[in-house]
Amino acid sequence: MELQLFGINHKTSKLSHRELFIINDSNQDDFINFFKEEFGHFVESFFSLSTCNRTEVYYYGEPGTSISIAQKTLEFLGCDDIVQDGIYFFDDEAAIEHMCCVASGLDSQVLGEQEILGQFKKSVQNYTKLGFLNNQLLRVTEEIISIAKAARTETKVGHNPLSVSGLSLKIVQEIFEDPTQQKLTIVGAGQMAMNVIENFYENGIKNIQAVNRSKKFLQINDSFSLVTSNLFKLGTLIETTDILVTSVNSPLPIIGKGLIEDAMRLRANKPMLLIDLGVPRNVEDQVRDLEYAYLFTIEDIELVTQENLDERSAEALKAMQIIKERIKLFSHDRFKRQYRNEAYEALRTISLSLNQQDYFELLRSDDPCQFLQKIDGVSTDQLNQISALNSHAIFSMLKEIRSA
Repeated sequence: MELQLFGINHKTSKLSHRELFIINDSNQDDFINFFKEEFGHFVESFFSLSTCNRTEVYYYGEPGTSISIAQKTLEFLGCDDIVQDGIYFFDDEAAIEHMCCVASGLDSQVLGEQEILGQFKKSVQNYTKLGFLNNQLLRVTEEIISIAKAARTETKVGHNPLSVSGLSLKIVQEIFEDPTQQKLTIVGAGQMAMNVIENFYENGIKNIQAVNRSKKFLQINDSFSLVTSNLFKLGTLIETTDILVTSVNSPLPIIGKGLIEDAMRLRANKPMLLIDLGVPRNVEDQVRDLEYAYLFTIEDIELVTQENLDERSAEALKAMQIIKERIKLFSHDRFKRQYRNEAYEALRTISLSLNQQDYFELLRSDDPCQFLQKIDGVSTDQLNQISALNSHAIFSMLKEIRSA
């Protein structure tokens, strides 16, 4: 068994491809059932991560299985013909390094962005709670989170952190002369939507309303909260909206060109800014054809990610060095634990095969490995597995085995 992963991201696939390979609330149960039934006989543990930048599947299973698992997964999701050219694979230590880069924000479109670590942790917690992330993979992911935290806190890669919500605000500030006078409507009530509301509110945009599939109370901070309106009211609310930000999980766009076109007529063509943070997209791309509608998607946000890039790039090199050093230590400790476990199992098998006399003679011997070479039934592989242990460690393990 070894750690393996496959996925696509903003470096390997454009947005129109990434939105086809998504594992979120709308299809997570189906994905889990498929993965468990299809690969459960050789996969011990697994979880997935989908953000606006990437979708990745991580699992602990039989070596060399990632290509076939990825192909079947893409077929299950119905995107194998389109997505497969952008897919990448990592295993063992390379997989650990990649996951550390993802969790720390070094692999993000916005270098050092702050939201990804929380998204990574939430996915780990979710799959752990469901019972599909455990054992070896859980221990590895816990260490990855610890390494990612160190990479961020021991460097300034997240200094003056840019985030998707922060970049959305930057777009607003560049387009509107006085953003504080504009009316904001948020579609969605998840963490991303709440981050946008908080960021905008703290920067003086106070006229905010939110829309969601169901009515929901949102406590944004100590001084601001609001109750969402139902989604069917969106058409009416858009008529007085200057800034529309969407962040909902939906397989199809929920805002079409016609809806915005109708709103524009009632607004007498007063300009409207639309920021679509959904992957898959929440707004039809044809909205761009409307003269007074200005649509930005996740891909467009890349154009405003260059602020403080030189400083963050230099800090990213330091963060990468921390990651490599911590992985080296972790791999060494993991190897020692694995070696000890293998030696323990070899001694347990040997111990159970020994009669009482041989067992006590083994405990009295000066060189237990040399003594075991003379015992029938003890294999060369077993001797190799315990050969690096000193006599004290061997005797301690034997006594622990016999007392268990």
